[in-house]
Amino acid sequence: MAAPRTKNPVPEWVEVPYPHIEYSLISFPRKHILLVTINRPQYMNCLPVEATIELGALWKWYDNEPQLRCAVFTGAGEKAFCAGMDLRQRLDIINTNDIALEYPQGGFGGMSNRTGKKPILSAVNGHAHDEILLLLGCSYVQGGGFEIVLNSDVIFASPNATFRLPEVLRGVSALAGALPRCMWLFGNHRTMDLILTGRQLTVEEAKEWGLVKDIVPLEGLLERVIAYVEEIASHSPDAVIISRIAAREAWETGVSRATMRGQEIYAEAMLRSKNSAEGLAAYNERRSPKWLPSYL
Repeated sequence: MAAPRTKNPVPEWVEVPYPHIEYSLISFPRKHILLVTINRPQYMNCLPVEATIELGALWKWYDNEPQLRCAVFTGAGEKAFCAGMDLRQRLDIINTNDIALEYPQGGFGGMSNRTGKKPILSAVNGHAHDEILLLLGCSYVQGGGFEIVLNSDVIFASPNATFRLPEVLRGVSALAGALPRCMWLFGNHRTMDLILTGRQLTVEEAKEWGLVKDIVPLEGLLERVIAYVEEIASHSPDAVIISRIAAREAWETGVSRATMRGQEIYAEAMLRSKNSAEGLAAYNERRSPKWLPSYL
């Protein structure tokens, strides 16, 4: 269940009101700037499928709203930027053989495989990785947060931020765009180190690797990011859009094709495999998984 939503007034300079949003807070800290805050801190800001669908619609609205020039994406609270997919919901879908709602074209959070027109910056206020959490008697997995971060245009992070792609520990794979994006960003050996061990990447390493622009104390993180996006918003909006698209062309052509092929070849087989079900069930039951031989 989403946290209670406070409806923020839409400034008069916004031409079209934003679409209905239940799981995030929407605000406009400066003219031309959109701030989106995932509002599920009690669940470490994990996203059910419905939250991803509404974020996909929101980012499309943002791209089409003439007066908006730059956006900031963050999470409520002080512990997690985004806890990724709601594991309990995903396991229920597998166990009941229900048809899962499809993610929007932009992928998880409307962001993990988004191309879009306008820049979105991430203010990572805590963990963006995958680990078991026991909150209010429920199990949740922190997953797609790192997938969102990897496709953000610029990333600022607090000192407590950590990053991780631990899918091999869960019996699944990060097929929403993270794997080819890591290869482009970090190169072969650093990528293999991350994805084959599932280890945690510290914020200091993330800055050294070129992922994080700056590490900012948590209490000043949003202020720093909003000041930065004010600079972007002060430039020609046409020039910003065209420059961003032109720069991302090589990135998107290679990454998008690799993501599509990975999903075409492996996604359904992975999600229907006994090892995938075992990995998710083991987390829900708080035990170590008992892997079976692979027949892929």
